[in-house]
Amino acid sequence: MKVLKVVTLLLLFLSGCSPTYKQPVSLPSEPFLVIAHRGASAYAPAHTFPSYELAIEMGAHYIELDLHRTKDGKLVVLHNDSIELNGSELEIDEITSDTLSAFKPAEEFNQPTNQFASQRFASLRVPSLEQVLREFGDSTNYYIEIKSPERYPGIEQQLIDQLDGHHLLDRDDPIPKVIIQSFSSDSLKKVHELSPATPLIQLYSLKEKAKLSPSKLKQVSQYASGVGVNAEVVTKQLVETVHQAGLAIHPFTVNESEQASTLISLGVNGVFTDRPDLIINLLHQPSE
Repeated sequence: MKVLKVVTLLLLFLSGCSPTYKQPVSLPSEPFLVIAHRGASAYAPAHTFPSYELAIEMGAHYIELDLHRTKDGKLVVLHNDSIELNGSELEIDEITSDTLSAFKPAEEFNQPTNQFASQRFASLRVPSLEQVLREFGDSTNYYIEIKSPERYPGIEQQLIDQLDGHHLLDRDDPIPKVIIQSFSSDSLKKVHELSPATPLIQLYSLKEKAKLSPSKLKQVSQYASGVGVNAEVVTKQLVETVHQAGLAIHPFTVNESEQASTLISLGVNGVFTDRPDLIINLLHQPSE
């Protein structure tokens, strides 16, 4: 009997010492979020100041930033994990920021067939996260993807520190100032531990009509506020299943009115788009 009492007291003690569970924050149900995919990247080179400036002017709720880290430890904003420079393919984590500064992101955009090509883009360079945050501050909202986090140990802490340094976290805004996304659940769980009040989005790229089970989504809801999936696999059933798990859903990448209208009618909570003006104009059309 004495042993039982001791065990009971020990269990009570241990339960009292266990860490408090940190429930992810919920994203507001409104407004419908227009997320500028790499900025207004249909009209200006992706992940550059002109692309972000145009997206903000068009009224996008968020500008999307893809993050990598250079060999000398700087967080930089570009999509691919490698660049082609002087005929060689170079991995971002194997070059310094000085080497990266020689890369011209506008060259791919400024093709003769692109009606939006412009020589004014020729001098653009890959911005660092710090440069973007200094330029735009809290005048816009940021939807940040941690790319290939397994290649960048500690990137989660580094990102949170930089965002916190610009006073972009733990704020009371109508919509969150920062949302962080990744295909890596491990990386998102680290971010959730570091900054529980920051909404997180678990990304999926699916080849068929999306089938995310309630049990899987329940696991996701332990650390994330929503999911992002490729737009072509979204169904009404998926949207309902995601919402039943208490999660938001943000499909990517939507650049045509017909697809956007379909997704809106299915009840998604926002979309990624290279053409923020198209989605905003669609949302402002009077309902039939």
